[in-house]
Amino acid sequence: MFKIAADGSVQGASIQKSSGFRDLDKAAMAALSKCRFKAATENGQPVESSQPVQYVWTLD
Repeated sequence: MFKIAADGSVQGASIQKSSGFRDLDKAAMAALSKCRFKAATENGQPVESSQPVQYVWTLD
């Protein structure tokens, strides 16, 4: 779960369910912290919101 700030940056990310591997959990958090989103709006103004995200790791 993570919070999208009014400016679209990610704030307050947390792991709800671990992958079971600390390094993968850390990589997911690092990747999410680099993302930017379009903030939700309320009455035409950007506002904070919370969203879940799921990273699925696969080996090719």
